Amino acid sequence: MMSRGTGLFAVLLAMTVGLAACNGDSSGTSASQAAGVSNSSTSPTADTAQSNDSTATEQATASPLPCDAAATANTPCSAAHSVTRLLTKNYRGPLFQIQRASDSATQDIYPYTSGSLPNGADRTLIGSANVKSANAFCNNTSCSVKYIYDQIDLVAPLKGGAFGNVPATLTLNADGTESLILPNSGSGNQKTTTVPVLNGFATITLPGTSGALTVQLLQPPTALTTQSPTLQLSIGNDLPALPGTPAKLGFVPLQGVQIPALGTLAGQAYRNRFGTVNQSIGDSDIAEYMVAGAHYSQSSTCCGTYGNMESSANPGTYAHGEVEGEMFALAFSNGNAAVFGYCDGDSNQAPNVKDPVCNALDINWPGVDAEAGVYLYGPQQPPKEKFVTVLSKYSPVTASNIFVVKGGSASQSVLTALYDQAPPEALNFGNDAGHAFNGQWQGGLSLGEGGDGSAAPIQFFEGAVITKATSDTTDNAIQASIARFYGPPADKAVAACYANNLINSPLNLATPDAWSQQNGGTAVPATDVSGINKGAAMVTSTNGSSVSNVREIIRVQGGQSYSFTDYVLSTTNATVFPGGSIQTDDPNGTEFGWVLNTNTGAVVRGTWGAGQATSLSAVKSGNWWKVTMTLTAPAGSNNASVFIDPPTSNAAGARSQQAPYLSATHYCPSLAILANAGT
Repeated sequence: MMSRGTGLFAVLLAMTVGLAACNGDSSGTSASQAAGVSNSSTSPTADTAQSNDSTATEQATASPLPCDAAATANTPCSAAHSVTRLLTKNYRGPLFQIQRASDSATQDIYPYTSGSLPNGADRTLIGSANVKSANAFCNNTSCSVKYIYDQIDLVAPLKGGAFGNVPATLTLNADGTESLILPNSGSGNQKTTTVPVLNGFATITLPGTSGALTVQLLQPPTALTTQSPTLQLSIGNDLPALPGTPAKLGFVPLQGVQIPALGTLAGQAYRNRFGTVNQSIGDSDIAEYMVAGAHYSQSSTCCGTYGNMESSANPGTYAHGEVEGEMFALAFSNGNAAVFGYCDGDSNQAPNVKDPVCNALDINWPGVDAEAGVYLYGPQQPPKEKFVTVLSKYSPVTASNIFVVKGGSASQSVLTALYDQAPPEALNFGNDAGHAFNGQWQGGLSLGEGGDGSAAPIQFFEGAVITKATSDTTDNAIQASIARFYGPPADKAVAACYANNLINSPLNLATPDAWSQQNGGTAVPATDVSGINKGAAMVTSTNGSSVSNVREIIRVQGGQSYSFTDYVLSTTNATVFPGGSIQTDDPNGTEFGWVLNTNTGAVVRGTWGAGQATSLSAVKSGNWWKVTMTLTAPAGSNNASVFIDPPTSNAAGARSQQAPYLSATHYCPSLAILANAGT
């Protein structure tokens, strides 16, 4: 968790007043609309107001940054982009470049160092974007983000200390072969280095022990001919803005200060599809994460928005058309491809049909766009959180054979695993592709657009691409770094309940639109484990029916193992006991029931259900019993009903008709995927 001192607040309050002079946007950030500028494929020529020194990576905490955590686990980032902070201690360059509307001047924005930090400011700001520099440059005008630098900077050995992509020339030789020519940064008389292009890739051997770069040159934006045998390009993983109007530089509040935000609109994107280096290609391992605005008003209605894309944004050039697996781009979307989650409501749909309750709601879900199929997963995010993390990874059947999507508030230390299994059946524009999801990655990079250039607006803060599937331990380390910067949560109790919880509305048991009330079951708000908030619910049977309950439906995957938990308020002299169950929609309608003796904490299997839990236990937590049940969803399961029952059972787990108006208090029911071994 990142602390902010009162001295820092006073300093940045003055900055905020200055920024207000260029306010006036209506897209969810507090910055002004930038004027349109053009963009070239080469690295920017910046009017840098500062240079970074050796203190650039000094951190107020010894905890690793996201790409340092990944590198320690031997799954290093291959690209990393941020408008808010450093993502690795090894980078010394600028985070992004801004352009001023009044005179089109540009300036690189570096992270704060110990030397550039304002007097009296909290030293935890070291490594975060220099807001003071941006504010001064944009004073009395507006600014746009013209260029986002790649902090991994794999091409650094080719540049002799400069930042940005490296200019190069692609040449069609007389014999029909192609060559890549780039400047030689080493000593000696040779001014250029020429390497052959084979099957759309060029390999550059770096000096000393720096390894090699594989440059992706699959689809030149302009075809080489004998009349036009050369093409100027840049190589590297920076993200330049598309020509036209780059996205405005915005700011959002975080713990009393302002941090930069990049809010793209339709038609605004940052694209590098040709000349990227060392990206995942073909059916190979990949992992990505991003931090986005949780409630951005311009969210995508279709597409993935950040990550590995096709090598061209022109679908007319695709050899096989737009087919699934050509891209692996993170999405935070409310589009009609969102088929793997539920909004509040009593829904029960096939796995390839969107919950109709969601159609009229502006609800974003995290997931992955693989081109012809967008794999989005609920539940929705906590309503009061500003930032969301989306993390996904894939490993082919020849390796670990996994597909994982995780999401949750960026302010909490634990993400919710939304899918963690062998890759699902592939979709091709909503139709079954006839095989499992697999990769045909092409290694382009983009932010703010789909693979074919479709609009995919996003409020973006940071993200990284990794060419190996990360472990859960690494995922947790990455998210811990994110939570330290974007935390603490707006409400710690709410965040703790939503963390790693697939249930859509765990704190709304008393809301009929979220939890349907059945067979005489009702619920009213009750004081929860905090002793203050009303996040719990007293669940009552108004008629004594043995099957009174409140219910929510969620998505599950057959064969996946889950852990269910529920907090139930303890009693001293109850004679009838509450419970609940998970019932899947497999052909047998398997139900996993439980009953809790609220006096003693003894928990038994509900005799009405044929499902056999793999474990069942209860432990005391203050005045509450925490019930935990683990189970495996049977084959053929797509949905599960989560039932929360009033007292309807005896201590042996048998339900029967009871006197009316018996009640029990439940809090934060949760269903979580049990991580697969080795992920």
